[in-house]
Amino acid sequence: MMTLTLILWMRLVSKMNIRYFTFGLLSIMLSTPVSSAEPSEQLEKEITKSRYETCEKKEPDCIKNIEVIEVRGQQPNPISVSSQGVYTLNRKMIEDYRFGNGNLNDLLGILPGVQYGEAAYSAEQVSNIKPSEVSISGTEGKATAYLIDGVSNNSNLNNQLGNTDRNLLQDVSGHSQELFLNLDLVESIEVYDSNIPAKYGNFNGGLVQAQTRKARDEVSLGISYRQTADDWVDYHNFYAPDFDGSDTLDNAVFQKRSFSTHIAAPLTDKLGVIAQFQYLKSQESLEQLGHLRLQEQTNYNGMVKFDYAVTTNDDISFNYLYAPYEGNYFDVNAINSDYTVKGGGSTAILTWQANRHWGYMDSQISWRSSRNSKDASSAWYNWINIPGKNWGDYDGSMTSNEGGFGDITKTQETYTAKQDFELPLGEVLFADSQLSLGYAIDHQVSVFDRLENATIYNGAIVSPMIDCAGYQIDCVETVFNQPIADIEAELGRPLDLSNGDDFLLYQSNISQTGQYFQYRQTTPKARAEASVNNFSAYVENEFEWQQYSLTIGARYDYNDFFENHNVAPRLRGSISLFENTGKFIFGANRYYASDAINYKLNEAMVPTFTEVRAIYQHRPQQWQAELSNRGYRYVYKDLKTPYSDELSAVYRHQVLGGTLELKWLYREQHESINRVKGTNELGEAILYGANSGSSEYQRLSLSWMATFDTQHVEFNVSHASNTTSAEQFDGSTQTYVNSTDYFLNFSYDDNELVYIRGDNYDLNSRENDSTYNLMTRHDMELEKQDFNRPIIANLSWGGRFDNWQLSAYARFNGEQDAIYATGTTQSIKEATSICDGCSPNRREYPVYRIEKRPSFWLLSGSVKYTLAVARDYRVTLSFEGENILNKRTYQVSPYSTGVELGRRFWLGLQLDY
Repeated sequence: MMTLTLILWMRLVSKMNIRYFTFGLLSIMLSTPVSSAEPSEQLEKEITKSRYETCEKKEPDCIKNIEVIEVRGQQPNPISVSSQGVYTLNRKMIEDYRFGNGNLNDLLGILPGVQYGEAAYSAEQVSNIKPSEVSISGTEGKATAYLIDGVSNNSNLNNQLGNTDRNLLQDVSGHSQELFLNLDLVESIEVYDSNIPAKYGNFNGGLVQAQTRKARDEVSLGISYRQTADDWVDYHNFYAPDFDGSDTLDNAVFQKRSFSTHIAAPLTDKLGVIAQFQYLKSQESLEQLGHLRLQEQTNYNGMVKFDYAVTTNDDISFNYLYAPYEGNYFDVNAINSDYTVKGGGSTAILTWQANRHWGYMDSQISWRSSRNSKDASSAWYNWINIPGKNWGDYDGSMTSNEGGFGDITKTQETYTAKQDFELPLGEVLFADSQLSLGYAIDHQVSVFDRLENATIYNGAIVSPMIDCAGYQIDCVETVFNQPIADIEAELGRPLDLSNGDDFLLYQSNISQTGQYFQYRQTTPKARAEASVNNFSAYVENEFEWQQYSLTIGARYDYNDFFENHNVAPRLRGSISLFENTGKFIFGANRYYASDAINYKLNEAMVPTFTEVRAIYQHRPQQWQAELSNRGYRYVYKDLKTPYSDELSAVYRHQVLGGTLELKWLYREQHESINRVKGTNELGEAILYGANSGSSEYQRLSLSWMATFDTQHVEFNVSHASNTTSAEQFDGSTQTYVNSTDYFLNFSYDDNELVYIRGDNYDLNSRENDSTYNLMTRHDMELEKQDFNRPIIANLSWGGRFDNWQLSAYARFNGEQDAIYATGTTQSIKEATSICDGCSPNRREYPVYRIEKRPSFWLLSGSVKYTLAVARDYRVTLSFEGENILNKRTYQVSPYSTGVELGRRFWLGLQLDY
């Protein structure tokens, strides 16, 4: 059957009939046992096996007289041969460029136009288990669609602010992906940055699709262990110009271990199974206010996949993925700040692929469940850094911070059913024509559950004479080392604080200075639930006339939250030139975003409320609600769905055994949802959703990629620009009474406000002219332009020579503006008091510094050696090095003290059968 199908397929290919070519290829796939071998290798095995079996039955000596026909299949390079803007990474490339944790995102950087967030290069990344967020086509990580075997892996529980600060007040730090898929589970990866087919929707960035591995036609198993540790890492310690030489930085003590195993086997002649498991654990000591403490993170990846060939034309597969993670953290600038974050989830996928005389059908149903949760102290204190509460002296902060932001659990559950069809139409308008169409229905439920009240204490007042009168947690009294009466008895007179000597004696006798809080914000215990139903459908037709091709299509999306009927046109085409050695490609497409359930969940959340208290005769009075200063609510009504319009022009040319690609890509983001401040009829502060935001992205990239018999090479350089409209920002947070007095003009949560500090620092005189700008974290993320480096370049190479497998990867990151966390705070003192008997209100907010970050480049590589130790058993020893030349990454500001990550490497051992 195999041989007959092959002959039929080759005849059809020779006639260049595209529609029959597709069905011939599908017939081979459906009539051949599933195998992970390369196409040419598997074909050669089948032909040889058939030839030898035939000869042995007739005459053993005939084997030597057989004419050997060698069939070779050319291995394509990652650049697509179609008009789609897709790059494909096969299993060999995945193995070559697997560095660090082995997460999906770690591999994407070798492709043009892919940018990483700043966290990808921070010193914490060496111990972090989460994948670095990536930007494709100029958008933040959550705007990119992630698919596993055709099923979405995007999390709507993610908060973008978690990229800067893991410990959030109103949310849980998450990730744009529900599951952290390990590369051990992946067979191939497709990355789209432009001209994305109508089949895919609900994104306005790029698209990443991972295909998991399949069972083989023979038993195989493997087990591997990889490890890195502090002895295998170089750190760069940097100190601020005003560093006094004390409290020098200690390098972290850590270890990270990865264990994985898999087994693949045919259970019958039609049924195969593959099971894989991976465990990643990281332990790291971090410095918390001068003391080293241990932080721990774990991540699991488990998969079971069954493939059943019902008939030669029908294949059913079932895939179950389970990938939870857990992190035990603490705030390095606060005491009593331990908290635990849990995330990840499960996915189950049932797929039926059918090949019929009229076309091809792919039917799929899936279930996904994920969660983000946080277990933390329920109160956060911003104490003034004075005796008794002076641990903030360590980093020069004005405050000494303590506590956490309360327990939160977020869950997301999604049910999806979809079908895709490919129908060859034969000759239409004098062209070979193929129609693609399909639909999808999904129901998603998300829950936000704050399990306890969370309170932020701010605006501390120093009061040496304070009598706390039973308030234990938010007020402290002055404490003396020795009673004042005993000192006066020794002096034989009362202390005279106007006398310098007496005042110094008084000060040195204080072990704790009295202070209290007169202001606090409380986020009440509450549960919010939101559900959204989505429906989508698409149709797309591809026409081919000799050297011309044109694909015209459209996608329709609807959800019952925004209630918008969105139609996204898709158009792409190509012209073959220079006897098919060159190809010009063009495209004009629209992509609609999908953030509906996140907005609906925000709308259902209960706002914070503010309480104040006065002081009477040095005693705090009861807390009372400040009704006029209640926290804000979200309101999203009559909104349009954000979308992006794309224009692209590409020229590809076959040269030097590879493909040269010059690409111009332009994106305009429209109807972006921004926040508008206002109040409702009850006087409550409201953040109204509006469609006033917009942005532009433009990229020019040059790439060359080639695959040879034993090697592959990829090179690309990209120049990009990304601008965001002023309407996207929240705007000023202060209203000035005069040139110096001001008050906050809106009731933001305290945890949402930060200071951005700009410096003009003279290294010689050490004089510092600093300016501080108070803004929301939302605006800081836009200001930071985390994914907006003007120039990115990559050069990667991989090769296999006998038992050796080598790879190298160099990346250049261009100069850009960057925002650095300082770990310090700055106070704001409003012009008016907040209640009768209250002092003018003063609050503390964290400080971030904006600086110019220089360009830098990094070199990584791996060496693997495979040794046959017994029949059918192989042992592979591996070395993986990152930043091999020990270069700076400029994660530490020129005027700050901190640690950067230098050279590091992993060692590994793998046994395969």
